Amino acid sequence: MTRIDVASRANPHLKRLLAEREKWFFFAGGKLVRDLLARPLRVEKLLVRSDLQGGTPAPRADVGEEWRVSPEVMAKAAGMQSPPELLAVLDIPETRIDFSRCRLTVALVGVQDPGNLGTAFRCASAFAVPALALAGDGARPNHDRVVRAAQTALLDVPFQVFGDPGRLVAAALEAGARVYATGSRAGGGTLAPDRLEFPCLLLLGGEGQGLEPRLLERFPCVRIDQEERIDSLNVGVSACILMHELRRLQRT
Repeated sequence: MTRIDVASRANPHLKRLLAEREKWFFFAGGKLVRDLLARPLRVEKLLVRSDLQGGTPAPRADVGEEWRVSPEVMAKAAGMQSPPELLAVLDIPETRIDFSRCRLTVALVGVQDPGNLGTAFRCASAFAVPALALAGDGARPNHDRVVRAAQTALLDVPFQVFGDPGRLVAAALEAGARVYATGSRAGGGTLAPDRLEFPCLLLLGGEGQGLEPRLLERFPCVRIDQEERIDSLNVGVSACILMHELRRLQRT
């Protein structure tokens, strides 16, 4: 493990790291990073605040570089006003989803709010969803707010990013998986969650308009039973309800 001292925000190591920020996943916070260090994984860079008392426990993780940084540098790296004790920089590769073997893949299409995406990851981990697919013009999985909401769920739930929803749907159909849409309005073609057949891809649309009309017209629509006075639920909430219900049905 290489050890580096970084005391100034003008340090070239810090500038290079921040220039490549969209390439990495930044996990900030003492408890969260200690949880990561207890796992057998690769941590590219571990930033430790120079005034931290007691140091860090011997990690199971393979740490590439350990930086001792000033509070000012830590605040800059973490993008927080109050600098955390620790920050871990990871590279989390995508997983190629095998739709023929994956019982349930939940797809988040055009989900732009990082908090919603992070919530979906966390619920997917809690309810043992085998994989998430991300499609359309949505938030990056390594956005700071996604990481803060999802935390270690980003490591627990395999995911794959598809630029175009059409490519995602085509991949699932080619593998022989069923495809279902979700929508907030009842109709003659809607299904209850207990009617799903597996393996399947379950599509949830982003904030505002939800899924494109062509997807709602093409595939059977799963709807959460709710009071008519509520027009629609937040996509993060909807995803979590459906994940929980499908987990419950699987275990009964």
